[in-house]
Amino acid sequence: MALKIDYKKCNGCKICYEECPGDVIGLDADKEVPVDAYPDECWYCGHCEMHCPKEAIKIILPPRFF
Repeated sequence: MALKIDYKKCNGCKICYEECPGDVIGLDADKEVPVDAYPDECWYCGHCEMHCPKEAIKIILPPRFF
C-alpha cells in the first residue's frame, strides 16, 4: 500500500485524482471517492498528500533495506 486514504476526512473533491502525476489514484464510481488503484506504481512523490485540502491522504513509505 503506497497511500492511505482516511474516508472520514475525504470530501470527494477529486483533487488527488487530478494531481497524481503517475495516475495511481483512481475513483470508485459508486461512492465517488479516490482509491489507491495501482499501489505498486506509486512514486511516493507526495503530490496527492500535499494537495489534499482535508489532509485525508498519507503516503506510506516502504521499509528501507540495508
